[in-house]
Amino acid sequence: MDDYRKEANMQVGKRLREARSNLGRTQAEIAVSLGVSEEHYRKYESGATGLSADKLLILYHEYGIDPTYLITGACLRNDFDVDNYIANCNKEQKDIFMDRVFAYMLRMIKK
Repeated sequence: MDDYRKEANMQVGKRLREARSNLGRTQAEIAVSLGVSEEHYRKYESGATGLSADKLLILYHEYGIDPTYLITGACLRNDFDVDNYIANCNKEQKDIFMDRVFAYMLRMIKK
């Protein structure tokens, strides 16, 4: 594997590991979703193996992990306004959002 590809895979793996951790998921859970062994999934996170387009799509559809972010590190949704979102969503959407925020905060506190 050439140096550029290896470095790219390592960066994608680093961002994948971070996204998985932020979601509070285990390597085993993501591996099942991707249809790979846990050992193979570890290779994605380490950068030893690159993610294919179909795996990127699964991560997007199953977990909302942005493929552009995984590949480039650029976050396209940097204009998210929490106040605007909360003011313009229904009670169910707000409850789901707040549950996710609190679950995330709890995971960060426990680390």
